[in-house]
Amino acid sequence: MTIEEQINAVKAKIKENRDLITKTVGEAVEKGLTPSEDQEAVITKAEDEIKVLELNLARLEKNHATANQVAETAAPAKGDTVTEGVQSTAGNNVTVKSNLPKGIGFAQFARAKMIAALEAKKGNYISPAAAAKNLGFSEDVIKYIEKATLGTTTDSGFAAPLVERDTFHGEFIELLRNETIFDKLKGYRSVPFNVKINGQATGGSASWVGEGKKKPLTNPTFESIEIKEHKLAAITVYTQELIRRADPAIDKLVLDDLLKASAALIDDTFLGNGKQTDDAPAGMLFGVTANPPTGTAAADYEKDILGLLQTFIEKNLSADGSYLLMSETRAMQIAILRDALGNTYFPGMSLNGARNLLGIPVITSQTVGNKIILIKMSEILVAQDGGVDVSYSDQATLIDGDKTHNLWQENKFAVRVEKFITWAKRRAIAAAFLDYTSI
Repeated sequence: MTIEEQINAVKAKIKENRDLITKTVGEAVEKGLTPSEDQEAVITKAEDEIKVLELNLARLEKNHATANQVAETAAPAKGDTVTEGVQSTAGNNVTVKSNLPKGIGFAQFARAKMIAALEAKKGNYISPAAAAKNLGFSEDVIKYIEKATLGTTTDSGFAAPLVERDTFHGEFIELLRNETIFDKLKGYRSVPFNVKINGQATGGSASWVGEGKKKPLTNPTFESIEIKEHKLAAITVYTQELIRRADPAIDKLVLDDLLKASAALIDDTFLGNGKQTDDAPAGMLFGVTANPPTGTAAADYEKDILGLLQTFIEKNLSADGSYLLMSETRAMQIAILRDALGNTYFPGMSLNGARNLLGIPVITSQTVGNKIILIKMSEILVAQDGGVDVSYSDQATLIDGDKTHNLWQENKFAVRVEKFITWAKRRAIAAAFLDYTSI
């Protein structure tokens, strides 16, 4: 029975009860009497049925109106199959994304793990996930750190926590790359760990040869370059009271500390002059003698930068793919230099944004210090695994220069972030620099 047929049936029943009431009352009036008890019972029963029927009628008419509205506005299903028809009427998919600032999830993960480790030392087992819940961390972070069974391959959420883990680790790596001058340089050659590569020490040459004449030797010379497996480890220390506080500012503090400690070590080593050891890669300036600068006037900078380029030219290297590295303060000093007419001496050196000096891209970082470094990235070999490991301790003794810190005695907690990364110069002439320390 359709809705229209149900409505008509209810209306007919209502009319039938009303007719019964009219007939029963009419019979009593014709005799000049009021309805008897039996007649009154019939009338009351009919009136009660009418009330119920009218309520049902109102519901049916409302449903009928809604159905008509849907029929007028609904779009027909499209496609030639059931699947295509369902997809055409399913509406837009909604994707839920975390509203945490980038990298905060990784910092909260580190904090939850620290608190769990602290409680374990006291004999109070608490899972990192429970610690995250107690601190009010988001559901995404809790899923990220909880030690739960992933389930079987038939589960719809199989391996979902691994995806979250990669996401938060990836955010930390991305932020770390934005912090380091090393990761702003493009064009290096990627190589695996623990290999030896023949690097070209001197270039070959070619010459024209006349008929019947001897062909000159054109062999370049090579040297063996060893790519070791080096591990960067940055340690930051916090009081236990600080780590336990449920304050979002602490998450940002932990994130910033981990990023700055890691970035500072990468850049200090990369831009240094240390020799390669079993523990650390060589700096780009190892074995490189500084070019003496002539001054800090505009003409002096121009002359000295051309001198760095001449060093490359003498070794048959082009400036293609090269960068000039300098501190932000020195870049600003160069940017404000003016000629005799008041015009900018180096148009590519703006006060902010992308910069170039004599057509060579400029990367700035205070880590460079009092130097200007010319570096050719295609002569740099880099090996890295792209991940980070996080460890925690409140029992270690840390040595900071001539100072020793006992974490247990000082009620502190240390976080160590490790990243496998190393590099080597393909040729010694991969870098040249000016040292302004004495100017």
